[in-house]
Amino acid sequence: LSAPLLSSLLTGCKSEAIDQADIDYQLQFLNKDEFALVRKLANIILPKTDSPSASDVGVHRMIDHMVGKVYKKEPKEGYQKRFKSLVAYFNPDPKKVNSFLDLETKEQLGMIQKLNESKEENLTDARQAFLDLRQQCIAYYLSSEQIGKNYLNYLPVPGPYSGCISLEEAGGKAWAL
Repeated sequence: LSAPLLSSLLTGCKSEAIDQADIDYQLQFLNKDEFALVRKLANIILPKTDSPSASDVGVHRMIDHMVGKVYKKEPKEGYQKRFKSLVAYFNPDPKKVNSFLDLETKEQLGMIQKLNESKEENLTDARQAFLDLRQQCIAYYLSSEQIGKNYLNYLPVPGPYSGCISLEEAGGKAWAL
């Protein structure tokens, strides 16, 4: 997590442009403010480097879609409970909508690190929600078409099984799933 956080510090002063796909997207689970928070957190976890950021490949939309349309009732309710704790942690003043987004990047990173390192029992749900979100970001990022085709080895139809081959024989990249 440190490398993406450091990279975010270096590029975090730039405002994030909302793309047309976000404007046209119909929310499934999150509200507009929560969606903006997830987008920002996804870009902090996986910022733009020599590869696209999480929001560039639609990770935040996939999270909203999966939780809203794919999760069954009980897992969705558990996710929602933990996520509400995460939202409350990042926006402690209910009068200010998305106060986390108004903070400087350094302050945002400090809040994330504090949550990540916290052993406080009252932050258990928020910490678990952040870990869930981070796991989803990474999984959906690596399984996106753009990343799979352009940054990982990709075979739309698998060929013969070759057990012990070197990374160089595989083209120098890990395989897309």
